[in-house]
Amino acid sequence: MKIRTEHQNLGAALMQIAEDDNFTAINPLRLKGEKINNAFLINADTCLFLKYSQEPKGGAKEYKFTFSSDVLDSIELSTEFYKKIFIGLVCVEDQEICCIDMEQMTEMLQARIKSAGQEEEVYQVLVTVPEGKSMRAYTNASGRKGVVAGKEKVISRNRFPGCLFA
Repeated sequence: MKIRTEHQNLGAALMQIAEDDNFTAINPLRLKGEKINNAFLINADTCLFLKYSQEPKGGAKEYKFTFSSDVLDSIELSTEFYKKIFIGLVCVEDQEICCIDMEQMTEMLQARIKSAGQEEEVYQVLVTVPEGKSMRAYTNASGRKGVVAGKEKVISRNRFPGCLFA
């Protein structure tokens, strides 16, 4: 099988998981018998959805992670079967993994929906990696570039992969 860029970038996250002392198993995530792309069941009780962004863009140096309604539907469906759900955002150029939990993801999306006044088909989660500081994850307010919807989430650089096993 040919190695794709996706394999290299998401593989970095999977290696960190496999090297953790609490790791026992990793399998593709299946929900209602269907295999979910770029999603994994860690040990027997933790869902991890992975995305990557190659480099930060724009003046704010933001990594952009796009979530279609299909991906969000899979994340939401996973809550019916598992309590621990995480989204791992691989920031390739900075070699960091911003790991947010389901509660943080929901808060960001709800803030975006509130600012837009309605649900949207696609959402973008933005991550910045300020030098010497924790990462920041957020969504922009609808129609207001550079304005954060709700509050940005401060994510420790060393949160991943330990948060998956806590």
